[in-house]
Amino acid sequence: MKFNNTKRVKTGIFGLDELLGGGYHRNTVNIVLGSAGVGKTIFALQFLLKGLESGEKGIFVSFDMDEKSVVELALSMGWDDVKNYIDDGDLLVGSNFHVEDISYLNSNLLDFILSNASEDNVRIVIDSFTPLIASLSFEMRKDVNWFFSKLREVGTSVVTIEEPLDGNLNNPSITVPVFLGDSVIHLKNLGYGEAFNRTLRIIKHRGSWHAEGVFPYRILRGLGIVVEGLEYVTRARVRASLEEVLKSLNVSLKDIPPNILKKLQKLMEEDIPISEEELIRILRRVI
Repeated sequence: MKFNNTKRVKTGIFGLDELLGGGYHRNTVNIVLGSAGVGKTIFALQFLLKGLESGEKGIFVSFDMDEKSVVELALSMGWDDVKNYIDDGDLLVGSNFHVEDISYLNSNLLDFILSNASEDNVRIVIDSFTPLIASLSFEMRKDVNWFFSKLREVGTSVVTIEEPLDGNLNNPSITVPVFLGDSVIHLKNLGYGEAFNRTLRIIKHRGSWHAEGVFPYRILRGLGIVVEGLEYVTRARVRASLEEVLKSLNVSLKDIPPNILKKLQKLMEEDIPISEEELIRILRRVI
């Protein structure tokens, strides 16, 4: 498979694109692996929101959440505009699926995605893929490979996988999609305390450089997932000035909710790269 390194899909996850060499490749399937509570669904919504704010379309498929649940999660994160994107038809939420086995991949689910992915490089999320492949064996690998190839034809996807409670990652339901995915990001909740409670590691990024190591991340209302620890990653972007961006938007500090302002100011003081474009995007969500 050949990738175009000049065209990347920005993830919308603050600090992650630098670790991925610029973002995801277009027309790829990207796995997000992690246990419950690490932020996989927030990651997926953040990915979709970045595309929606750039004028792209989004498809969100879930076997656990309906449209109301998606909106409630978005509102809890301060992403009030998600409901507007759904109402306008730019974000389609598919939840009326009943999973029986992996044969479902090539029936209603795929028909739903293909029939609604009319836009070029639509962003697709399947959260979570686990119910479809819970009984997966290595012999069924070709079915997953075929399904992933169909997703690549119509857009760029994020597929979440639930990590087993026993931590065993050798089960076919984990190893097969991890092997077949174009990139794999592992989110973990270590329980060490506030500073290093959650960590992110890029297991692979096919056809691209990616940063090695384990990176702490936080989940902040209004911002979403913010990856830290980028000291050694070369950055060409210039850090934005909060005051200058506010001036360009013709708003003042008092127009920003105090809790969001406090978090933004803290991020500006720390070694987390935020471009002017990203800062404007955050502010437009909350003012």
